[in-house]
Amino acid sequence: MRRSASIYLSSVAVIAQLCLAAPIHAQTADAAEAVAAEEDVGEIIVTAQKRSERLQDVPVAITAVTGDALLNRGIADTKNLTQVAPSLTFGQGNNPNNSSFRVRGIGTSVFGIGSEASVSVVMDGVVMARGAQGFADLADIERIEVLRGPQGTLFGKNATAGVISVVTARPSKTLSGSVNASVAEMGEYRVNGTVSAPISDVVGVRLSGFYNNDDGYYYNVAQKKKINGFESWGVRGKLEFDLGDLNLLGMASYSENNGTCCQSALIRSDNANLSTLIGPVVARPFNREVVSNGDNVSRTNQAIFSLEGSYDLGAATITSLTAYQKYNFYAGFDVDGINNATPIYTGGNGLAPYYANYDVNAGPFDLKQFSQELRLASSGSNRFNYVVGLYYDQLTGNRSFGRRIVTCPTSIAANQGLALGATCPSPRGSSGSANSHLEATQYAAFGQIDYRLVGGLKAIAGIRVQHQSLWVYGAQDVAPLVVGDTPMFSGATLTSGRTDASDDAVTGRAGLQYEFNRHAQAYATFSHGYKGQSLGTEFNQTFNNNAIVEPETVNAYEIGFKGSTSNRVLTVAIAAFLADYKNLQVQANKSDNSTGTFLFVVTNAGTSQTKGIEIETTLRPTEELSIQSSFAYVHGRFDANGLACPLNLQAAAVTVPFGGVQPNNTCFRQASSTGTLSGNQQNVRNGILPVTPEWRFSINPRYEKPVSSNMIAYVDLNFAWQSKVNFALEQDQLAIQKAYATLDATIGIRPADKGLRASIWVKNAFDQNYYSSLGRFTTLTSNTVTPNNILGFMPKSALRYFGASIGYSF
Repeated sequence: MRRSASIYLSSVAVIAQLCLAAPIHAQTADAAEAVAAEEDVGEIIVTAQKRSERLQDVPVAITAVTGDALLNRGIADTKNLTQVAPSLTFGQGNNPNNSSFRVRGIGTSVFGIGSEASVSVVMDGVVMARGAQGFADLADIERIEVLRGPQGTLFGKNATAGVISVVTARPSKTLSGSVNASVAEMGEYRVNGTVSAPISDVVGVRLSGFYNNDDGYYYNVAQKKKINGFESWGVRGKLEFDLGDLNLLGMASYSENNGTCCQSALIRSDNANLSTLIGPVVARPFNREVVSNGDNVSRTNQAIFSLEGSYDLGAATITSLTAYQKYNFYAGFDVDGINNATPIYTGGNGLAPYYANYDVNAGPFDLKQFSQELRLASSGSNRFNYVVGLYYDQLTGNRSFGRRIVTCPTSIAANQGLALGATCPSPRGSSGSANSHLEATQYAAFGQIDYRLVGGLKAIAGIRVQHQSLWVYGAQDVAPLVVGDTPMFSGATLTSGRTDASDDAVTGRAGLQYEFNRHAQAYATFSHGYKGQSLGTEFNQTFNNNAIVEPETVNAYEIGFKGSTSNRVLTVAIAAFLADYKNLQVQANKSDNSTGTFLFVVTNAGTSQTKGIEIETTLRPTEELSIQSSFAYVHGRFDANGLACPLNLQAAAVTVPFGGVQPNNTCFRQASSTGTLSGNQQNVRNGILPVTPEWRFSINPRYEKPVSSNMIAYVDLNFAWQSKVNFALEQDQLAIQKAYATLDATIGIRPADKGLRASIWVKNAFDQNYYSSLGRFTTLTSNTVTPNNILGFMPKSALRYFGASIGYSF
């Protein structure tokens, strides 16, 4: 309470001081324009409302970061944007497809391609079709905008939590370019370069590219090599025609990422057999060694083509954005995590989860999407401002997947009396594969206006009307992957088929904004957001009866303040929010280790709510010193039925008779009318949203000192702290990362304009180890035998490592 009261009183004091400046409405128009032109120097211009505006003027909680700031902080990919946005977090999966961004506690982490992400990633105005495409390397960036809270009115149906908008640099009017390179411990190398030039008075071109290589920082003892590394490269070209009132910008980009990521390591084992089988690796906290015969592999490539045309009508600008994107993905991982290229005896009676071999769990998917946006936006800042538009996209996707599980049943005489780890003489395999095809179409019309009612008071109103239709056809292959295996699907032909779904929705935004003066504004808004229906596309889907996942909707309320002193010594942005979600789309663990059932499905949670406050400040007490800070408090809770219980609680599950009342937050098994019991499950009430620390704080002091006419020396520190976080939707108390703090430090030189830059830096200077995911181990783990086996994944930023960077611009 004392901390909250202190924050509140400090914020009130700052707001009061910033609002006392003379209001701009008392100035003459000419004087106001003159002041505005002078003060716009150094301002960040954003397009959060589909038109160019000062960051200060937009009634939305936004973190905007320039390309130079990203370079100075060493932020080389979108996943590290969590360092600069106060309530943006990242949930690590075992590959990009089931990893996720979360804003204010809300995100979507799923295995399938039938669901969109709640946090929309937009590249140069093009909405990425699926969340996995948003985990990208950053090069030649103009700025990045992180919009927090529902943004569906202007950005569409996959922005119920927020938007990450990446804007790359346009062709320049003069010859310019840059090259930057860095090297770090543990075999990390990065290089990127750009050249931009005018071809004529009206045509400009810009070419950029990057190459990154990281050897990895985990070690596979069985294969004697580093893992959890990657190699990536990409190129981008832009061609711009500036024909006066008409501007045309064509863009083409291609990128690839090939990795052995993201394999977790055993950090706890209560099973003596498992401890023997993973030898010489020892399960221990922050273990970074594995002993699997197979790799976690993740291979992606992506191509984006777009043409943006804008025509200046004087009072308004009409813009057309046509885009085509193609994304290919392949992932597979060694599920059993032990060195058993051929089936071995792992103990027990050979029933799941005592896998003799579980190496095949892999498959690709591909996406293609065409999109067209057409909008009209008013120019400048007027009493009445507007943006209206139409949007269309057509998505197709194909998904294939195969799985093979092998056991060594001791009911077979040949398999009796085997030593642990011995080759299984008579293994039994079960395998299968599935293929699915997805098509989805969206139409939408949208608009938003603001109108100055009186003085500095504006009214804001927006609406989006949209229609979505989608269908999935899928089939499971009756034949097993290996001759002699048991088909994994009994009655497999019955699960093949097609399911269609469609939906219409109206969403919108309304609010009030008050400008105290050019340097201070307050706002209050209401937003109704929507994320469309989804259908399953995965391996164990019953395609002829594909359950439709209902739309995710949200009613969100936000009040905020943005202000700065007239000399910009202090800038501050404060936002308080409350968002009520209905039918939150989640990936629920429905697995039952008592029977060896391994099942994750996309479903709807009941109700969910996030509320909290975010504060961002920049203090510039001298020309040499700047201090940026951010603070976030996020209280995120949800309700959901039918989730699997944490394994360590399943032995104490209560039995609920047929027709009986199911308990909340307690593990139970439900009896049917015939007396058959369900698997262990729970109904969660007031559960904590995963990957959502309640408190986060960071402070980034930076000191710069000119050492010559064009050279500036600097020291940059970034301290970040966050409270504990639970990684499991199932509220697994063994999947909690405790609170931790990190410190990054950089010392270097940079040019005042163009020229040489160089720096040396350290990440995580205090070597604070932490996990970015925690989960259950499958091999030799059940609710009756050692349910406390735990896997953990540490990102590279959880280790202290040093590096150096050098660059040159002209």
